[in-house]
Formats: sequence, C-alpha cells, structure tokens
Amino acid sequence: MIEALTAIVLRGGFCAALAWGLWRLNFGVSVLWIAGLAGLLLARPLLDLAIAIWQAMRRANWRELEGRHYAFKGHTVRVLQDADYQRWVRLADIRAIAGFTASDAALQVTYPAGWRRLGRPPLPHLSDEALLEHIAKERAPEAVRLRLWIEREIVFPARREREHRGIRIEGLDFRASD
Repeated sequence: MIEALTAIVLRGGFCAALAWGLWRLNFGVSVLWIAGLAGLLLARPLLDLAIAIWQAMRRANWRELEGRHYAFKGHTVRVLQDADYQRWVRLADIRAIAGFTASDAALQVTYPAGWRRLGRPPLPHLSDEALLEHIAKERAPEAVRLRLWIEREIVFPARREREHRGIRIEGLDFRASD
C-alpha cells in the first residue's frame, strides 16, 4: 500500500509541476493534455491502492476466523487449535450434521484424553483424533461423508503440522489397536 501511495504522490507531483510550468509559459491549452497524461500515469497506482485497501479490509474482517473456519456442506464447524497443534472440534456442530446420539458423559468416558470443555461458555469439544475414531463407528451415509471430510480437512493437516514440528500427542489410548 505504501508503494502505491508513493507512486501516486510522485506521479501526481510530476504532473502538477509540468502543468504549472506550462501554465507559467502561457501554454494554457497544453494543460488539458497534462490532465490526460495524469490520467494515464495515475490509473495503475490508484487501482493498486484500491486493491491494497480491499485486501487490508478483508484481512481485518476475517482475522478472528483465520485458520479456524471450517464448513461441511454449508454447516459451520467450529475448530480450535491448542499449543500442541491438536485441533478441537465442537460437538454441537458435529451432532447437527451427523446426528450421532452418544452423550457427553459417554464420550468423556470413552475418550478421556480427547474430550474437553473449551471456549466461553465452556462447550464440549472432541480432539481431531478422537472425533475421527468416534465418527468411524457411525454407519449412516452422511456420517461416512463427514468422516472423509474430517479426515481430509481437519485431521490430516493437523497430523502433518505436528509431524513437521516434531510434536507427539501422548495419551491416545482410545485409538483402535490393529
């Protein structure tokens, strides 16, 4: 954005100095030609400035959701990420999509390391790995599509990020043994 403003100031100053010089030399008709030249010289920097402003506004508007907004077939899925790059998915969002009936208490017992209350107000969340394990038990067609989406969009990128950073998540006792 600074480059565009600098170009506008420099090019505008050049056109203004040229117009002033021609006016002082009594070339009044030539000032109209300077206006055309100013239009040509300032068009690109003005467009660059408009694009930079639009991008800055977009970044400011979506900053709070950056990296945390997920949607499955139009349903928003709220995902939080902790310091260990483990993603926590809000259960209410998954229930609204898949409709599984396991209670919070049952999920807490089944996945002790993968269930937490997070946010304000504290709402139940499952870790990415626990959610993948749990949704794999569901047999409804929508749950199967949801499982593939969860694995592709949430779990796999989180695993790659943890591997890249050398982070191992301990206490994944809920994973099925082969």
